[in-house]
Amino acid sequence: MVVAIAERSGAMTDWLASLGYPAASLATPMDAKIREWWGYVNAEAEFYVREERDQNGKVVKVPVRSCTPAGMVCEDMAGLIYNERASVSVPDDPGADAWLQQWLARIMWADRAPLAVERMCETGTAAWALHIRGVAEYGRSDSLDVVPVRYDARQIVPLSWETDRCTDCAFVADVWLRGERCTQVEVHRPRDDGDYEIMCAFFGDDGRRIEPPGYIGGGFSINTGQTTPTFALIRLAKDNRVWEYSPMGVALFADAIGALETVDLAFDMVGNDLVLGRKMLALPESMMQRDESGVLRLPMLEGQQFFLSLRDGNVFDGKLGVFEYNPDLRADQDRQMLATALQMLGKRVGFGMKCYALDSQGGITTAKQVAADNAEMMRTVRRHEHLVRPAIQQVMEAACGIYRNLSTRWASLPDVAGMVSVEMGDSIVQDDDSLRERDRADVAAGLLEPWRYMVRWQGYTEDEAKAAQGSDASLPDVPPEA
Repeated sequence: MVVAIAERSGAMTDWLASLGYPAASLATPMDAKIREWWGYVNAEAEFYVREERDQNGKVVKVPVRSCTPAGMVCEDMAGLIYNERASVSVPDDPGADAWLQQWLARIMWADRAPLAVERMCETGTAAWALHIRGVAEYGRSDSLDVVPVRYDARQIVPLSWETDRCTDCAFVADVWLRGERCTQVEVHRPRDDGDYEIMCAFFGDDGRRIEPPGYIGGGFSINTGQTTPTFALIRLAKDNRVWEYSPMGVALFADAIGALETVDLAFDMVGNDLVLGRKMLALPESMMQRDESGVLRLPMLEGQQFFLSLRDGNVFDGKLGVFEYNPDLRADQDRQMLATALQMLGKRVGFGMKCYALDSQGGITTAKQVAADNAEMMRTVRRHEHLVRPAIQQVMEAACGIYRNLSTRWASLPDVAGMVSVEMGDSIVQDDDSLRERDRADVAAGLLEPWRYMVRWQGYTEDEAKAAQGSDASLPDVPPEA
């Protein structure tokens, strides 16, 4: 469980002060907002529990049903910014690119990077900080390992910055060492000569400093021998009006709290109407069982039915005996309320009015339909990509530099500063269906060889597709669908 940074012990700020940051605080002006945003992501904000009074005047807490719209929009935006179509490479140096691809595969970058982007959308800020293992106290190491670890805004403490350019930063997180939970504070900062160094300290729950064996102590620093920052903060292209001119950002839905709540109110209404719209049976009392005290036992939810007891001889709605009551559901009205709320939410987070539009069958419009007529979404994603891309490039360059300077095996790696290329995913423009149709059109126009289409979309190997095309002169220009 991640404990809020603001609740950490003062011993940590004392350690930061000993490093030359006497004014450093583990609490930031963003803390209250970050907790609020995180509450909406997990449907745990105060809004999701309302107080009502029952027939006896007792206050009861009633939960509000949630479709977690905050998490939904963050997940969707993160998937558009960085997805399976994204790539990182060093196109101008095959040797460095081969090393980079091997390293990215080993650290599972393609799977883990989108998680950091999603946390950025949820909490306003995320970061990658390079953790170094197997470093030698002096000289190079044969077992050096570098891993980018992701953090979100709850664990990031900027120490020195100019506007949104952070040069010194601390990262606070709970870790478990030999079965004991402790707090790790890791500082990344430039030395006087400009090279970046990494320092780390551990603290117990009672605030005491501990130095577990096998880990660098609070007085030892790792000199990476390079000027590229060993961490990178990422934020959305949204103005931070909570803590101006800081490197921290705001959540994707920071300006859409009202829209989030309206979506969940509409969703909650759907659930309420489903409950209230259940069949009700009115039965004579003589058909009901009584307990030892003579009190009627009403099977209120037995078989998902509602029951109402009538005194024998009474009538209900002009009818005698068992009466079945089937209330009308407000399905159309509920659907319209939910659709309107979703459209406004989509607009407020930069997706436009059509992203979450419900079609006539009740489904959400497809990515192909959205991309065809929603330039607003494209512009929004591109703005965010422009801030995320350089951060990824910085992390890659720093990792390569650490291996080059501190590793025995990879000492021959070149300096890749300015050479790393990051291609962001482009799923917003075309989904698989539209890509397939485009390729068919290109084959028909003679712009794409038919065998390539067969490999890409019909499961052929390259040799099988070429053989099939070459063995039959009557093969159509546009391959048939498999």
